[in-house]
Amino acid sequence: MLRLLIRFTFMVVIFASIGVGQDSTSIMRDSTYVLPFVTINAMEAHRRETPVTFSNLGRGQIRTQYSVQDIPILLSELPSMTAYSENGNGIGYNYVTLRGFDQRRISVMINGVPQNDPEDHNVYWIDFPDLLSSVDGIQVQRGAGSAFYGPPAIGGSINLVTNPFGRTPGITFEANVGLQEFHHDGTTLAINTRKYSASVNSGLVDQRYLMYGRLSRLLSEGYRERSQVEMDSYFLGAVRIDNNFMTRLHLYGGPISDGLVYNGLPAFVNSDPRLRRANLAYWETDSSNTTYAYAQPRRAQEIENFSQPHYELLNDWQVSPGTAIHSTLFYFTGDGFFDYDASWADSSLLRLGSAYNIPVSQNPTHALVRATVANSQWGWLPRIEMEHPGGTLTLGVELRFHRSLHWGKIQYAEGLPQDFDPDYRFYEYNGEKDIFSVFAHEVFRPTDDITFLADLQLVRNRYGIHNEKYLNNSFDLSYLFANPRLGMNVNVSERSNLYVSAAYTSREPRLRNLYAAEDSYFGATPQFRADTSGGNVRYDFSDPFASPEHLLDVELGYGFHADAGRVNVNLYWMEFTDELVKNGQVDIFGQPVTGNAERSRHVGLEIDWEISLAHSLSFSQNVSLSRNRLIGYTVIEGGSAISLDGNAIAGFPDIVANTRFTYKAELMTSSLLVKYVGPFYTDNFENNQNRNNAYVVANLESLWHLTNVGTLGISLRAEVRNVLNHLYTMNGEGNAFFPAAERNYLFGLTVQM
Repeated sequence: MLRLLIRFTFMVVIFASIGVGQDSTSIMRDSTYVLPFVTINAMEAHRRETPVTFSNLGRGQIRTQYSVQDIPILLSELPSMTAYSENGNGIGYNYVTLRGFDQRRISVMINGVPQNDPEDHNVYWIDFPDLLSSVDGIQVQRGAGSAFYGPPAIGGSINLVTNPFGRTPGITFEANVGLQEFHHDGTTLAINTRKYSASVNSGLVDQRYLMYGRLSRLLSEGYRERSQVEMDSYFLGAVRIDNNFMTRLHLYGGPISDGLVYNGLPAFVNSDPRLRRANLAYWETDSSNTTYAYAQPRRAQEIENFSQPHYELLNDWQVSPGTAIHSTLFYFTGDGFFDYDASWADSSLLRLGSAYNIPVSQNPTHALVRATVANSQWGWLPRIEMEHPGGTLTLGVELRFHRSLHWGKIQYAEGLPQDFDPDYRFYEYNGEKDIFSVFAHEVFRPTDDITFLADLQLVRNRYGIHNEKYLNNSFDLSYLFANPRLGMNVNVSERSNLYVSAAYTSREPRLRNLYAAEDSYFGATPQFRADTSGGNVRYDFSDPFASPEHLLDVELGYGFHADAGRVNVNLYWMEFTDELVKNGQVDIFGQPVTGNAERSRHVGLEIDWEISLAHSLSFSQNVSLSRNRLIGYTVIEGGSAISLDGNAIAGFPDIVANTRFTYKAELMTSSLLVKYVGPFYTDNFENNQNRNNAYVVANLESLWHLTNVGTLGISLRAEVRNVLNHLYTMNGEGNAFFPAAERNYLFGLTVQM
């Protein structure tokens, strides 16, 4: 951490020398502090103007509702969103879905910078511990084509905006303690989670500079066994503001260490408070699916360490009253490892036979494999916004370059030869991804009450695998897409508006759909057409089995806003070609295996409303009803073709609802949140044994602000999650399900100086 502080100080010294030499007084006069003329993302939607279905979380909501749990848990209260946690308590590896689409098909950004892994498409929220303490707002846009930086949005997009800077100087300390109930041996209450945080705001310095720093530490034992998490978090930022130019510098991240817990459990354990906490590396059930035929506990040595520091340089230049240029340069790395059990692997799989001449009869035992990855990604995201008579035209470019090194070695095993090299790598390869896109975004207002939107994105993505050890597979594969969108918003009255939009978008498969090279040692092969004549396999690396998915999304929405409340209603029709759907199977790391469905369809209705019942009492609710079906999908099972036409798509609940009652007094805010998620299948065969049951969960949250404590600002927080102690599973893949934690409590103290 000392090195980070020294590096930050060095950057601030350089930063202070940047400027355009103009007086900033006019900019600062009315600031509160909202940063002037900042538009983090040109695609930000606005009510009664942008024909897009979206939800916002503002700073006040985030500060009130966030304590220690990860970003997906906070987002899961928004319309059509659900979340689940591998370790059960929402701290660690967590995942979010939007309209049932997993986060690989949601475009996630922080300050407009794409966060989906270029190779895997996944988002690893665990790498952003306590980031919400520095987030000013979040916008979630639902539907296709709703983000132009990052991967094309299928389910939608999420953009988090960090703006922790304060106009006045101050120091904030925060401490939280979480207690977990355990019921398998009588009710036991134990401290399970702790979070400590300190932040410093410089306030406005010399009418031009703002600086901010935060350090946090979060510890949790997890709900399931051996699912501990240790996360350090930092955010360092500086701003320089001139009359028409602003520069921001951000450095944030968080080294993490955690116990592996990526496998779900059979459905029968859910009702047993002891069995549902198990963390198993492998298991099988008996023929009745009511008990284990075999179960292998996860080893204590199965852990992960990872760090992903982010560097951002953002510039906003108001060239003229009608023209602004925005530019973002970013760089981040991701380095770490995870150790997993490989006691099932013999010397041949671990490629020891040729290197050390070990016969099969002398297989090593109790092997533990260390899988290591070193990522780096850098890019430039410039855009220009030009006002013209009747509208605004935005032109932008995205340039991103991703490079990775993957390798594995035997971290531990018994029976290795005396001359064994502990750094011997039995698989290794380099991955590449280049992303280049250009886009045009036009908002045209022929009248004060009508807005037209027209977008076009052209994108070229290139995958590459090179320098593969042993097998020497090497390829480059490019994808070229055009993603258009049209929409119109009509303000029917001062309180109501109608909008309609249509978008077509395409997205390439993830790299593992083409070749899971890190699994090559136990049989994974390139998923391309091959010529096997002559006894040799020759792959045609221009012809992969997996196809890009293509989506036509039509949205129709209505909004009504009044002083006493609001209501938003949205209908969507999403027609897919070659949708990448889960088949109910998982790889050895618990991740779902996907394949193309020739045709599929998602149709839904979303209702989101809020009303003030009294001066201090409000009621909000959102309900999402959907029908998600395969239209044309045939799989081969046991050599026979099985049609799944008309079946429900795995992972998509047909109903999701959230209800929140809030009492807000001058110094206190208390809420009761009730969430309902309907049942959904975890494979595409509509097998009732592979079905996540519907669940209801209720949470209580309270926040008090104390007075008469001198110059200090003191806040007290109390939460009860899963108030009714309902035993339920949040999600599943095939016959493996992820149990949620039993009733748990949190108490927090925040002191502002």
